[in-house]
Amino acid sequence: MQILQVNIGRVITRTNAKGREEGTGIGKQPVTGPVALGPSGLDGDESAYRSRKEGDTALHGFASESYEALEASLGRPIQRPGFGENLLFEGYTDAEARIGDVLVIGTAQVMVNQPVPRCSWPGVLTGVKALGPLAMKAGTPGWYMQVMRPGIVTAGDAVTLVERGEAAWTVARLNALLLDKRPDPALLADALAHPALAERFKKELRGA
Repeated sequence: MQILQVNIGRVITRTNAKGREEGTGIGKQPVTGPVALGPSGLDGDESAYRSRKEGDTALHGFASESYEALEASLGRPIQRPGFGENLLFEGYTDAEARIGDVLVIGTAQVMVNQPVPRCSWPGVLTGVKALGPLAMKAGTPGWYMQVMRPGIVTAGDAVTLVERGEAAWTVARLNALLLDKRPDPALLADALAHPALAERFKKELRGA
């Protein structure tokens, strides 16, 4: 497992899918060299929607394998980064990533804590209509991570899995549960009881 890209971006005003001007940090750009990662995310990175004060969405990951699968399905290339991800992973996917997985990247340590509920901005950025919802339907939403230990990350860093979360709760399975309009009550209760699942995502599951 390794990091292919480290991406950052400031919030700028863009025209959204409804033709309105709105601030967004979707437009990340790859950076070379070391980047400091703190409790609120990468140095120089911003988000217009998710407050990082709680740290639960400090870092956004996406898999290179997911790009490949989506490109094969769509029959066209997708720019990278196209989903606003901070880290582009190779060898670690939504089907493999578990809630509670602890990863060492560079000198930092992070924990996977929720899938990414997708909006319309990836489609606007890439020109691929409804790309965000398409990624969710394909089981490749990407994931958020909280920072357990600040440090320095660099494109090309190896990723070491030092602690494994529960096998039952992968990012892909929780994404499927979020999309299920009539989820099994017992399954939903089990997910909501997961101690490593971010409270922000539990609210999404409850429909709050």
